Amino acid sequence: MLEYTGIIKQVRFYSEETKFIVCVIDSEQEDKPILATGYMSYVNPQDKYHFQGDYIIHPKYGKQFQIQSYEIILADDESEIIRYLSSSLFKGIGEKQATAIVETLGKDALNKIKEDKHVLDQVRGMNEKKRETIAEVLSSQDFDQEVLSFFMGHGISTKHLALIQAVYQEHTLDILQNNPYQLIDDIDGIGFKTADDLALKIGVDPLDENRIKAAILYALKEACFQDGSTFHEHDIIFKRFHRYIPAISYEQFDDYLDQLLEEKKIIQDVEKYYPYDLYESEVTICQTFKRFIDAPLYQYEDEEVEQLLNDLQQQLSIEYDDLQKEAIHLFLKQSAMILTGGPGTGKTTIVEAIMKLYIKLNPDQSIALVAPTGRAAKRLSEVTGLEACTIHRLLKWDLHTNTFAINAQNPLDVDLLVIDEFSMVDTLLFSNLLSASRKVSKILLIGDDQQLPSVAPGHVLKDLLDCEMVPTVRLNRIYRQSQESGIVQLAHSIRNDQYDENLFFEYKDIHFQTCASYDVVKYVQVLVSKAMKEGYDANDIQVLAPMYNGVAGIDALNDCLQDLLNPHDEFKNELRVGKRIYREGDKILQLKNRIEDNVFNGDIGTLVEICYKDNFEYLTDTLIVDFDGTYVEYTANDFYTITHAYCMSIHKSQGNEFKIVIMPVLKDYYIMLRKNLIYTGLTRAKQSLFVIGNHQSFQYGIANNHDEKRRTTLKEKMLDTPTLSPYDFM
Repeated sequence: MLEYTGIIKQVRFYSEETKFIVCVIDSEQEDKPILATGYMSYVNPQDKYHFQGDYIIHPKYGKQFQIQSYEIILADDESEIIRYLSSSLFKGIGEKQATAIVETLGKDALNKIKEDKHVLDQVRGMNEKKRETIAEVLSSQDFDQEVLSFFMGHGISTKHLALIQAVYQEHTLDILQNNPYQLIDDIDGIGFKTADDLALKIGVDPLDENRIKAAILYALKEACFQDGSTFHEHDIIFKRFHRYIPAISYEQFDDYLDQLLEEKKIIQDVEKYYPYDLYESEVTICQTFKRFIDAPLYQYEDEEVEQLLNDLQQQLSIEYDDLQKEAIHLFLKQSAMILTGGPGTGKTTIVEAIMKLYIKLNPDQSIALVAPTGRAAKRLSEVTGLEACTIHRLLKWDLHTNTFAINAQNPLDVDLLVIDEFSMVDTLLFSNLLSASRKVSKILLIGDDQQLPSVAPGHVLKDLLDCEMVPTVRLNRIYRQSQESGIVQLAHSIRNDQYDENLFFEYKDIHFQTCASYDVVKYVQVLVSKAMKEGYDANDIQVLAPMYNGVAGIDALNDCLQDLLNPHDEFKNELRVGKRIYREGDKILQLKNRIEDNVFNGDIGTLVEICYKDNFEYLTDTLIVDFDGTYVEYTANDFYTITHAYCMSIHKSQGNEFKIVIMPVLKDYYIMLRKNLIYTGLTRAKQSLFVIGNHQSFQYGIANNHDEKRRTTLKEKMLDTPTLSPYDFM
């Protein structure tokens, strides 16, 4: 094994996510620079390193030194120490302060600080913040290097290294060495396969108890999240488990399953097996929501309400019909209400009236308006004139710990809770919201029950409607201003199982273009080009498809639309990330909630700037995306949380509206085609809808109204839960 001492003269490539580096080393042992590759926890041009490794011959790039291990050589020259401590690594420590440290502590300053950070208290101008900054950087270098060495020493991929360290920090090595399967529960994006690969590489016994129990629990959760159910049967879990650990017999499986039942990580109810959190979520929803249902009616003076209602009608130049008035009165009297209905039925009108009347009657009470997505929250705010936010922001969700700061112990301090686009809310999220609603006295759920259910397990809106315990108003009348909309008429024809293909000939705002799968890209390009010539921009036009792969999949459509809407330009920066090329001006889709930046899953923004790594202002390649005035920076660790948004999935489009929607419906999508999918897609359109593809597939999809795979027991629990007194929650 060869050894070199020197500095990193040039970084040709560095991945913050995987820690892989291609660099040029200026070595004390060689006259010429050395091209090197390997893994390093971080790179600082001020550091001197001791490298160990061997030369390899790369088939394309030739001879290069492969770094197998390295260590930082702490500076012992006074000028080097000053330059090092005043580098960008130590924020707030300038050359003057660095000089004072060296003058006080001498050439061995860095070792002294690592042994006892309080030696810095002797330094003139030192304060607690500066001391902690210096100590933290010096200790984190050792820690990061130790963790990276652990990964490299066991041949483990460093793909998730940055994410794991962000969660566990100084406990990273302890977790990895003692129970790597804990990563499954603690880190979003790491499943059994990733944790298992890591565990086996560090020598965990393939029949280790932790491994077997993790595989059983993962098999159950995987089944639930795949089809949206909150439980599954024994044999389904065993079959999935057997894919991962086939050496375990049926009897042994049952023994470990019993242990998980005893540990309450899995809950059994007769033949149903639930992940603990999904079972408890259904129980929580039942118990807390029944408090609203069983609460006494609110008493208002009818004359006062009628007068306020008349005043509101005059103010808004509107006349509410009997069903709308019924909804308003029901909301005022009840502690809980569901408002549901299709497009054009006046949900927006009712919500506006409800909010205005409630504020008039209860001027001192506080209101929280929320929706599952940022776009939906923004629309709710526009409708009501009140501030609205996402559920995750209201509950102060923490990404790394996957916990909510607002909870049962620290509840919401509001009187009225309004939740829009409620069909998208899953069992776990609603349970957390209700747990934090101990002080809430009134709740309003608004949603279209024919839209796609939540991506995560649960069918909450449907279950609450089906149990027939929650006061509900179903809006079904299409109002005059919407009667001329083909989009609204088509939606209701599908909603009511009365579809007539002649609708596409009767209305000017809906169109059906027959074409084969391999022609979809061409037709989409034609439609988008025409819309652009008519004055629409990329944000007005949205292509929706249900699948990512294939000649007419989301990926292929994004590629062609990027070339059309934002072609290569020598004046625009570009960055390749895997198979994608990001270009300034691109339309970007957020894939994960990023609460600290007020950006959420499904939000759409514009890539306004690509900043290349310069080891000065930008230590890594950075994408800057504008989400309606909110600017968010993405580095390599975050690139997986975004994608192009020229074409997006129908699931991701929920909560959004677009002037023009282009929606391919093809035989290729057969496995995905369902009534609620097509209905959800077409109701995203505000002005024009273009369906392209195969009419037979379209008719098959809207006739496929079966969602029997999604199984929950919320309805049964609601019906079985005894009536509760409000005092049970005091």
